[in-house]
Amino acid sequence: MTTPNIKRFKVKDTWKDYEVTLEVNLDRLTPERAELINSFWTSAEDRLAEEDDDVVRTVIRLAGLEVICEMLEDGGADFSSDSNSYPARSSTWALQNKEGWGGKIVGDEFGWCGIRVVAADVQLPGFEDVALSEEES
Repeated sequence: MTTPNIKRFKVKDTWKDYEVTLEVNLDRLTPERAELINSFWTSAEDRLAEEDDDVVRTVIRLAGLEVICEMLEDGGADFSSDSNSYPARSSTWALQNKEGWGGKIVGDEFGWCGIRVVAADVQLPGFEDVALSEEES
């Protein structure tokens, strides 16, 4: 049995420093499969152009965005890749079960899309992160 081609990628929001680390099985996330995922939503060509027409990188970046948005809706997340934590599995399942990502595969952490979440640092702002100012009427 051959070893799968698994690589790690970090997807980071450049404004707020949100970031997630994804492991991708590149034997599963082929260009053909990535094309199916990317073209499922509108603006596929715009996303593709942002990644210099590399559809696999486009889908990995899109997956990171989806995971970050999901984590923000859930109140944030912070876990490292040192353990196979519940937050990592939960985030992975949430991505894989979203429409357009192909679903889970029993006994396989990478699912149909070939992507799993292994780490995250997505923090909601705290009280000290916001400022108050009075506006003139």
